[in-house]
Amino acid sequence: MEGMPLKKIVSYVFFLPLFFLLVSCSKGDYVNVIPENSIAVASIDAQSLFGGDYGSRLGKILKVEKEQDCGVDISEKLYMFETVDGNVGIAAKVSDKDKLVDWLDYLAKNNYCTAIIKQDKYWFTIFKNSWVIGFSSDALVALGPVLPAAQAEVKRTIIGYLEQDSDNGIKSSPIFERLDSMKAPVAIVAQAAALPDKFVAPFTIGAPKDADASQVMLAAELNKDVNGCFVIMGEVFSFDKKIDDELKKSQQIYRPITEKYLEKMPSDVALGVFINVDGSRFINLLHSNKAFQAILAGINTAIDMDNIIKSIDGDVVIMSRGVQSGVAGLGMLAQLKGKSFLNDVDYWKQSCPPGSTISDIGKNAYCYKNGDLSYPFGVTDDMQFYLGTLEKTGNQQQGGEMTGYLSRDAVSKIKGHKLAIVLNVKALSGDNDGVAQFVESLLGDVKTILYIMK
Repeated sequence: MEGMPLKKIVSYVFFLPLFFLLVSCSKGDYVNVIPENSIAVASIDAQSLFGGDYGSRLGKILKVEKEQDCGVDISEKLYMFETVDGNVGIAAKVSDKDKLVDWLDYLAKNNYCTAIIKQDKYWFTIFKNSWVIGFSSDALVALGPVLPAAQAEVKRTIIGYLEQDSDNGIKSSPIFERLDSMKAPVAIVAQAAALPDKFVAPFTIGAPKDADASQVMLAAELNKDVNGCFVIMGEVFSFDKKIDDELKKSQQIYRPITEKYLEKMPSDVALGVFINVDGSRFINLLHSNKAFQAILAGINTAIDMDNIIKSIDGDVVIMSRGVQSGVAGLGMLAQLKGKSFLNDVDYWKQSCPPGSTISDIGKNAYCYKNGDLSYPFGVTDDMQFYLGTLEKTGNQQQGGEMTGYLSRDAVSKIKGHKLAIVLNVKALSGDNDGVAQFVESLLGDVKTILYIMK
């Protein structure tokens, strides 16, 4: 299976509300249930995240009138983790096993989970047919999502976790020590290998070519903002000193982001990645990155992206209408220092892969077509390169202005930083009102999620 809390923990965030009420004390022995070889661990302080109304908000989702009735310590933190074999886990401290049993019995009667059964000295239930929950008098563990055929094996795995002590739990590991030093309402430490494949590349840029993604780490702190933003401040590092030194050295290539494209991200764009670089230096980092090498190899069969990237000097934004939209929903804008690569367009036309064409559509404006795939690219009069099928991106060639989606508050948070990823919650949810309502129930009136590199 693919990896990551930002692959799995985020991918299965629908499961989170059930356990935001199951927060616990970060110093308790229940932490030992988290396996030592976890590739990602997150801590969540629901009281800090939600403030005084966290109990009532989550109570509405879970049909619990009093959060104390769930039988779990709600004083501090909940932990989520991802195992080396791709399972996502949740750990919480049990304060009153009998109340927990009563609460789960209530959920079972309302078809949230199966009836509780006892196996060995532990109790089990299956939530929503895919999450296995096991608990003792002291700790609760949930693992999932799990196919029915694998649930018996997962129960045995949970029993092993519940029987762990400080010698084989997570508490003495470097990943937990880093996590425990972070004070944000939500904190995550994860291997880059735990991230979804599409998101690994930006975080491994600058690592030595022979470095494995499991050696590159991401530490991120999440804070709720009062102005409709959820802000994630992240840092890439390694426990290996040589790799860590290379990562820090490479980050010097990034320059402070300006407002140039921050103010022009369209409201129908779901995701935007912003940087500011000298392309002639940046291209060397991309060539040392395995993930980007594969991407560039594919694009370079049609147009010479290497020379285009070398011509960049300033802000860059890559935008997408959605995670699943593919090339058809992509757009790119970049400030150039030169456009000599346009002299090679005639050669690109002649060397197009079979079945594809490049045609003129205006001054320094072209369109690549291959079957149903079609996207414009070119250079504007004010030396901006554009590429992609986002209509408002292509309109830049005619001097058209894009409508700014980001608030001034969000722009000010990003401006001056070296890398930012913007997620537009409404555009991500699309026509799925259920997703939008869930996000609002979980995070409140959050319109924008920002990831900013420290």
